[in-house]
Amino acid sequence: MAATMMQSARKLSLHCLSRQFAHLSPQAFARKLAEAWLQEDCPPDYIPTGSEMTWIQDSTELAAQLHRIFAVVGVPYYVTGGTAAITYGEPRTTRDLDVVISVPRDALTPLVTALEAAGFYVPGVDDAMTGRMRTLQVTQVATISRADLVLADDNEYERLKFQRRRLIPWPDGSEVYLVSPEDVVVNKLRWGQQSQSDKQWRDVLGVLKTQQEQLDYEYMHRWAAEFDLSGGLEQATLEAGVRAIADQQWATAIYPAINRAFELAQARNRTTQPRPGLDIADGNRYRLTRDSAAQTLTVVAKTDDREIARYDWQGTVLTTSPSLQDRQQWRAIAQRV
Repeated sequence: MAATMMQSARKLSLHCLSRQFAHLSPQAFARKLAEAWLQEDCPPDYIPTGSEMTWIQDSTELAAQLHRIFAVVGVPYYVTGGTAAITYGEPRTTRDLDVVISVPRDALTPLVTALEAAGFYVPGVDDAMTGRMRTLQVTQVATISRADLVLADDNEYERLKFQRRRLIPWPDGSEVYLVSPEDVVVNKLRWGQQSQSDKQWRDVLGVLKTQQEQLDYEYMHRWAAEFDLSGGLEQATLEAGVRAIADQQWATAIYPAINRAFELAQARNRTTQPRPGLDIADGNRYRLTRDSAAQTLTVVAKTDDREIARYDWQGTVLTTSPSLQDRQQWRAIAQRV
């Protein structure tokens, strides 16, 4: 659906512009089209080759072509940005393709050679090799299509994104590596924090609403906390209607730490027994209650006497409703116990 929308948008633009600029020569009109579609990213002196048939190509076709080039050259990559958000969430148009590549700066030459042989204009290679730039902005001459090839950072999160990338079937029958949907959410929250873009927020909600229980919310919360995005992720899960799923995953993931905290309190004689079969571990912030009759383990926040989780004796979540503060505090408790 998204590919059709992008092709239709290009067809409409091409039709209207060809009537408005009918007085231009074919070469001048091709340049006008490139300026309109690429805007500030249009390379200087770039004159598209090809024809109306190639000019309506969408970013999914470009991704498939780049996949084949990366495979031949042996460059690990993943598609991110709008195209990834479309794949996992709400269909929409996108102007260009965002790709992260894992290649040493001094080993860019084979990739650049392969791209140029496939009809791509590749400026700024020297700047990328010397570290002055970390993005190669490549343009396919025949189709007026462009991609940002971003050189991957060397850090734990980036390495995880490559480990978690997914090989997704593509409309033309090929396959393309995409960043995971969880990393789309985290990245879009990061970009949205910088740009205050409604488009980024809508992409986040689109992925959450579409993927729902397929997502690893604990992974997203881990990296949201790392990038100071926890509040934004909490708001997004609430607005997308998936807060209950996220809470359920949290309660399941934190149960071993809760159970361990209770066992430690017992071992240190820091539990009380108001009546037979009812054992209470009273901590600084939370009260843990093990009820033998009901066969439950309950966690209550002491500040407002609010139950945040209840489990049966097998550790199955019965109810849960943690706040953001509960998440943060139990993350710290889990590290200690």
